[in-house]
Amino acid sequence: MPSITATVVNALKLDLNNFRTVRQVNEIKAIHSMISISPAWFWALTESLLDDGYHLTENIIVLKSGSNGQDLIVKEGNRRVGALKLILGLIKCDQIQLPSHLEKKVADLPAEWKRANSEVPCAVYEAEEFAKVDRIVTLTHATAELAGRDEWNSVARARYSRDKNGKNEPALDLLEKFLVHGRNLTSEQAERWAGEYPLTVLDEMIKKLASRLGVASSRQLADSYPSTVNYRKGLEDILRDIGVEIITFKRIRDTQEDIAHVHYGIPPVPIVGQSAPNSSPSNSSGSVNSGGGNIFNAPKPPLGNALYNVGSASPQSQSTVSPPVTGTATLKPKAVSVVDPKAVMRALKQFQPRGNNRNKVVTLRDEMLKLKLDKHPHAFCFLLRSMFEISAKAFCDDYASKGGPSYTQKGNERKLADILTDICDYLVGTPANQQLKKTLHGARVDLGTHTSILSVTSMNQLIHNPHFSITEHSICVSFGNIFPLLQEMNR
Repeated sequence: MPSITATVVNALKLDLNNFRTVRQVNEIKAIHSMISISPAWFWALTESLLDDGYHLTENIIVLKSGSNGQDLIVKEGNRRVGALKLILGLIKCDQIQLPSHLEKKVADLPAEWKRANSEVPCAVYEAEEFAKVDRIVTLTHATAELAGRDEWNSVARARYSRDKNGKNEPALDLLEKFLVHGRNLTSEQAERWAGEYPLTVLDEMIKKLASRLGVASSRQLADSYPSTVNYRKGLEDILRDIGVEIITFKRIRDTQEDIAHVHYGIPPVPIVGQSAPNSSPSNSSGSVNSGGGNIFNAPKPPLGNALYNVGSASPQSQSTVSPPVTGTATLKPKAVSVVDPKAVMRALKQFQPRGNNRNKVVTLRDEMLKLKLDKHPHAFCFLLRSMFEISAKAFCDDYASKGGPSYTQKGNERKLADILTDICDYLVGTPANQQLKKTLHGARVDLGTHTSILSVTSMNQLIHNPHFSITEHSICVSFGNIFPLLQEMNR
């Protein structure tokens, strides 16, 4: 039986082996990971604690650990304890940035609140009762309130099943390897996907891919990645696009299109009498000859092989995956109109921000990819406006020591339009880089013209003017003009 006792928050240690994510190296990383996986849940709980204090009816489940049993490891209640450590200053807020409204609440907290919430009720179990604690934890995650207990998702369930019950979880093993060795994801994506990822979609996908990649099963596919897996680039692109929810159950179950072959260069399903591919190099670009083996309809053009035609001459604007070949004719990417939302989404899908302080840029891009321009034009523009401002500030920080522009003047933030103009001037340089000058011409004109639909002025009007509106077609045309500047600020 556990002992029920009030325990000071500072004596509690967060579980660095929390099943919600991969093992963390310290408590700061553990809290950062919990925030990345479910920011809404974490900050809602933090605000609830600030407003109402800790509810004494909620016991923290603690397991004694260590050679002398003095370590008190939180097995249930890591979010609550993590939030309290932030609020009480046990982990400095400058190491983990709080939302501004919560930062103010923390600063204004009375001393009485801190005294009343410096201890929390704990059910403390002895080290040898670990099996009982595991059982309690698995039965705890059932509510759906943001400030309540956060239900385990497919990743956490699979990790528990593998680590505690010894079950075979090849999709999870492949995902965790990809987060370490993947060549096409950001550090922010790796952190988030360690705990929040459509794992059931990946599980179904790799069952369909195994034989086509020269292995007998999902298990062998997970074991062979990354060193000996065939068509590594195509596989990693699939893993990334499942993460950003471009690939869903609906798409992989579509019998009219072999998306793995058409969009990612994976060989088609072998017909009877053909052997599975086994000689392709692990760093294959994904270019294949179909040889008549595709059992699906004629291939469609690869997703995102041709970027939105914005005139950029930079390497990022070039296709990196060769289109599949049928017979002797190479299928070129199907062109789309400048007013087609597909052009916008193709450009965003290929957009890979690089550099410091770009994590939120990646998050905004992923959210934009989930929107449909015909249904969410205003939401799309709000995210785009945020992306430009964050990118501009990150760019200024990058080049501050090299004579680059500044986003502040006399301690005040400058207008975004002026900052972007200065960034364009800095990028073009002296003497002028004529090719880049041509590439950025559309962005300079569009962002600086008040009447342009995606100018800084218009995006501000979307927020402040109750009568200003926008349509998907006007977004598409203007987006093609301003997108090159977004690329250049995030190289």
